[in-house]
Amino acid sequence: MELQSPFEGRLVRLRALEPEDEPNLYQWYNDYEVTQHLMLRYPLSHATERQFIERQAQPAQAGTHFAICLKEDGRLIGGSGLTVALPENREARLGIAIGDKSYWDRGYGTDAMRTICRFGFEQMNMHRIELDVYSHNERARKVYEKVGFQVEGCRRQAVFKYGRYLDVIVMGVLEGELKLE
Repeated sequence: MELQSPFEGRLVRLRALEPEDEPNLYQWYNDYEVTQHLMLRYPLSHATERQFIERQAQPAQAGTHFAICLKEDGRLIGGSGLTVALPENREARLGIAIGDKSYWDRGYGTDAMRTICRFGFEQMNMHRIELDVYSHNERARKVYEKVGFQVEGCRRQAVFKYGRYLDVIVMGVLEGELKLE
């Protein structure tokens, strides 16, 4: 049986965040088009991004964050993370963003989702991975469903953003439910 690297998908490779990633992260997480579907609300400073990267360099039971890079040449295209609140539950919350818009709608987000979830199940021993998605974000919901996430509920008018309240859909996938293709 040939083992697959836990950090590689078909199109992407996950790696640790590095200080030189800060300018791209700063640009992406201050771009309205990138953040309109994320839970981010306020502008982020260069200092905030540098501090975030520095915190991720420390091993932690609370989860992990990755840079999402092209497998072919290592170019940074986004970021992802799994946050663990209570390790005894074997549950993580997933966040993901493909910040480089030239890689949207080309399968990179789907591959990154599969890769980060596979890592969570196979390397972190998670039993369940969940995420939140705005109800109007059909593009993301289709990706999540494609990789095995199921709708578990709706937090009605849970977030105030863009001058209105938004519904938040809670989705989850259990170990054994991840669709690898």
